[in-house]
Amino acid sequence: MERVFTVAGVLVVLLLWRQGSREQFEKALIEQRAGHYQQAADLYRAVLREQPVDAAAHSNLGVVLVKLARFDEAITEYEAANRLLPNDLRIEVNLALAYAKSGRVSEGAQILERLHKTDPESKQITMLLADCRFQMGDDVRVIELLSRYQNEVDLGVSYMLGMALLREKRTREGEALIDRILKDGDSGEARFLLGMKMFEAGDLPAAVKQLASAIEAKGDLAGVYAYYGRALLLTGDANGAETAMQKELDRDPANYLANLSLGQILSARKQDSQALPMLEKAARARPNAGEALDALGQALARLKQWDRARAELETAEKAGWESVPVHQNLAQVYQALGLAKDAQREQGLGERLRAAEAGSLLKVGDMAPEFDLRLAGSEARARLSDERGKKPVVLIFGSYSCPNFRDASGALAKIYQAYEAKAAFLLVYIREAHAKGSWQSGRNERQEITATEAASVPERQAHATQCLRTLRLKFPAAVDDLEGTTEKAYAAWPSRAVIVSKAGKVVYNSALLEQDFRAAEMEQVLREALRQ
Repeated sequence: MERVFTVAGVLVVLLLWRQGSREQFEKALIEQRAGHYQQAADLYRAVLREQPVDAAAHSNLGVVLVKLARFDEAITEYEAANRLLPNDLRIEVNLALAYAKSGRVSEGAQILERLHKTDPESKQITMLLADCRFQMGDDVRVIELLSRYQNEVDLGVSYMLGMALLREKRTREGEALIDRILKDGDSGEARFLLGMKMFEAGDLPAAVKQLASAIEAKGDLAGVYAYYGRALLLTGDANGAETAMQKELDRDPANYLANLSLGQILSARKQDSQALPMLEKAARARPNAGEALDALGQALARLKQWDRARAELETAEKAGWESVPVHQNLAQVYQALGLAKDAQREQGLGERLRAAEAGSLLKVGDMAPEFDLRLAGSEARARLSDERGKKPVVLIFGSYSCPNFRDASGALAKIYQAYEAKAAFLLVYIREAHAKGSWQSGRNERQEITATEAASVPERQAHATQCLRTLRLKFPAAVDDLEGTTEKAYAAWPSRAVIVSKAGKVVYNSALLEQDFRAAEMEQVLREALRQ
């Protein structure tokens, strides 16, 4: 007969052991409690070689393997323990947590959903399940699970529920929980929630500052570096974002947003092999997340792993994810696999979506707004209508203080060099992306780049001339007026590239964010415009 009980959080099963196995097990317990996890693991494995049906040794080995961040091995041990002791709550909870920590969050959630259905009154199981659903981005389920506890004085509930409410745009309810946390003092949790509020509202400059403040107050908050990195990425600081995402992954290797964002950054830099493990973790953490499946499929396609790419991209489509790249990449994959009809269908879907998609207020297919701008360094004027019926026009909108514009300038210069005789190029210098006295980019600060917003058109002309000289750009520059008339007409701030056909229609429109801008795609559209 065996007896099962718990001592100091450690599962113990007393069997009719050989004396050596009993001694090894007791030594393993001592090493485990002392924090010597590798030694404990070795001793538990020695026990299992003699007693392979010892549930306690399997379970405790799972515990120490989790401590060693060897999550897949831990899952194997917990599953073995679960087969030997089915329906043991502690083993099942630990198995669910191991799944979550390994990045297989949905599998952990399935176990916890079953346990929650059995015991819906257990706050521990409810909180663990809510945390899994939170990681999966299932904010509706998080709110369902935690609303019953919202009136309790529980920082963990307030924090997780507040974040979920903010992400579901239930701002007033989320703010009520923020206020509750603020009453307990200026905590890192409160700063994080405020930063999230700014992030979800689209006030990215304010979110960057607030999330940096949250990190300063409490840098070990789950997810804070991921959101800080995302805000940095969307404000043009890809290098700062990369650093922040890596810090989040050092703390939580399974974090969805950090894996997805860092994978996207690496893919944008054509480092798909390095991006692949992160994108795989993101897709595994949220199996129905179209953005992650799309990014993974694109990386696999560029690596010419056609069958895998097809599976991921088709799953993204089934999940309802609609994007031009997913159709383009599926067309490429089908073509490579000899599926010409499928490739043609996807190409058509991509073209129709591109025409309908509004990355800005100005859609592909729209007539490009007319402008009449003064050229930098002269009194001459630049008018879009001057090129109508003659050449395609490539418009680059930006300012020197925009990191994304500076990053893209090299690729834009190469396109100009190849097509300057066939197309008209024009830099439209608009208001500064990061003007001194407003908000500064962390990247600009590191590079000691400062810019003052122009107080007059001649001053903006001087800024444009200096920008061309510094970046060694050869194409002409014009300056927008101080009211930003052209910038607003093209929804171009902080930086953008637009191609206008000979007929005056927009055929290409892309922000210059690292994750959006693809020089090869822009060049392909320009070649097509030249043939028209």
